Amino acid sequence: MKELIKTIVLVLLVVVAVYFTFVVNKVNDRMDQLNIADSLHVLNIERFDHTVHDLELRFQGRGKHIQQFQARQDDFDNRLDATVRRFDVKVDSLGLLIRELRTNTEAEMALLKRDLDGVTERLSQFQRQTNRTLTDLQTAASRINRELSDLEKRVKVLETPPKETKKR
Repeated sequence: MKELIKTIVLVLLVVVAVYFTFVVNKVNDRMDQLNIADSLHVLNIERFDHTVHDLELRFQGRGKHIQQFQARQDDFDNRLDATVRRFDVKVDSLGLLIRELRTNTEAEMALLKRDLDGVTERLSQFQRQTNRTLTDLQTAASRINRELSDLEKRVKVLETPPKETKKR
């Protein structure tokens, strides 16, 4: 019986050894497939790492460009602010000049209006005086014409001898 147990154990050990060999071969095949897949993944990862590295370099370059752009934009904003301030100062000074010009123009217009009113008044006085003088001259001319006419009649009367009138 001992021998039977030994034989059964030995057969079981052989079966286990065969099974173990079969499993080990299967595991080795699987490990070979996994190693091949792993090497492909490693190559893919290396390519991916290389691509990521290139992209990082590009992004760093672009980052530098973006930083330069931001610096230029800040410089432009500063220049724009300075220009706006200068423009505001010029607009304020122009507004002051316009107000001063308006005040001066209004004062000159008031002086011109006063002078125009004075000239108009003097012209009216001159016109009235001229009309009076003209009327006086016309009156004087009429009077002189009448007197001249009277004188001519007298001269004619004096020049013509009187006619003798018949006595009745």
